[in-house]
Amino acid sequence: MQTSQAARMFLDTCHLIHAKGMVSGSGGNISLRCEDGILITPSGRSLESLKEEDLVILQPDGSFTCANGGRPSKEWRMHLACYGRDDVQAVVHVHSVHAVAVSCLKDVNTASAIPVYTPGYCLRVGDLPLLPYYKPGSLELCENVARVIETRNSVLLANHGSLAVGRSMEEALNVVEEIEDEAKLFLLLGDRGAALSEEDQAALPPRGMRV
Repeated sequence: MQTSQAARMFLDTCHLIHAKGMVSGSGGNISLRCEDGILITPSGRSLESLKEEDLVILQPDGSFTCANGGRPSKEWRMHLACYGRDDVQAVVHVHSVHAVAVSCLKDVNTASAIPVYTPGYCLRVGDLPLLPYYKPGSLELCENVARVIETRNSVLLANHGSLAVGRSMEEALNVVEEIEDEAKLFLLLGDRGAALSEEDQAALPPRGMRV
């Protein structure tokens, strides 16, 4: 995708994520492949106010350029690790309230952090792995996210947030929104919830896994 076209789509997504309340302050970060490298959000900036000159272009070796002298998100290594998959075109990492709340619960099933209540969640996410807490920006976080993303399209980070990859920005954004909605259901229903049966889930395509 041409960088100018990618930048417009990128900024629209940044503003939409903020408007939907999926991040606050300078939290969250996204990235997108383009002809000149990987567009990524800058460090320490709110997604709400970003302009084209604020965007950082990141290279696979970690070098970067930015028109106004900004630096990439401190989680740039985590983003680069996700692009080890050729089919990944976009990465979205948000701190949406209900998903973060689930990531902070005790005794969560780390293989499938949120019960599968709805067909949409089953299609886009399915079993959502929960990783232990790692310091944001750390190599440990990067390495463990990369391990999950080798086979799946999303992951929940303990005491932190959710991350999704996609073949487009829209696809990755749809996944984190689906996670947030299912997390809200989980917290509202508590032990009264009835998840889809294994049989019902098996009848749907496993879209949460790498295709």
